Amino acid sequence: LPSGDANDAPQHPYPKEYEGHLGGVLIKHKDILDRTARLAKLLNEDYGEKRPVFVCVLKGASMFFHQLLADLQLLEQGYTFEFLRAQSYVGDESTGNVKLSGLDYSLLNDKHVIIVEDIVDTGATLAKMIPILEKEGKTKSIEVCTLLEKRIDHERHRKEIPARFALIPKYCGFSIPNEFIVGYGMDYNEIYRDLKDIWVMSKAGIEAGGGI
Repeated sequence: LPSGDANDAPQHPYPKEYEGHLGGVLIKHKDILDRTARLAKLLNEDYGEKRPVFVCVLKGASMFFHQLLADLQLLEQGYTFEFLRAQSYVGDESTGNVKLSGLDYSLLNDKHVIIVEDIVDTGATLAKMIPILEKEGKTKSIEVCTLLEKRIDHERHRKEIPARFALIPKYCGFSIPNEFIVGYGMDYNEIYRDLKDIWVMSKAGIEAGGGI
């Protein structure tokens, strides 16, 4: 998606308490569904009868994750799935410290693993997550499927991250400008996950700190 593509779309409903907090719709719900179906087809082509393990990174990826698995069911793709909590954000800033929890690594042994993310920006979360899953899970392979990849100053933000984790994930729904976005499972201080579209936060919304 090009920069500055968000639009004020009153036909897209949102809770009344969010009035003034949202700058415009960046990605419509229908476009999310269409793109997710295409990602499912790509995954089906690559994995076929391999029965991969999809690991959902909670909470942000949950809505994308469930839609992706539903689309894979229509393609008769076999799989198993697990959940992982990875916390790296407080407010609108990445802390640089990633906490992982909630996953039994033994369930990944000798499996093809696909990490399902909501958004990849600095790569800090994946830089910590992937080596742990490889070591503790003894995985056969690991790939990343993300709904969004944020275009940022990679030289400035990723210079401390190994090169292989700074690459764009193999499966990516949308490349978006460096805006602070919410909705479709993604939050700002645990608010706005309930939006069906993906929105850009307004200046007022950011200054409110997710308070409603």
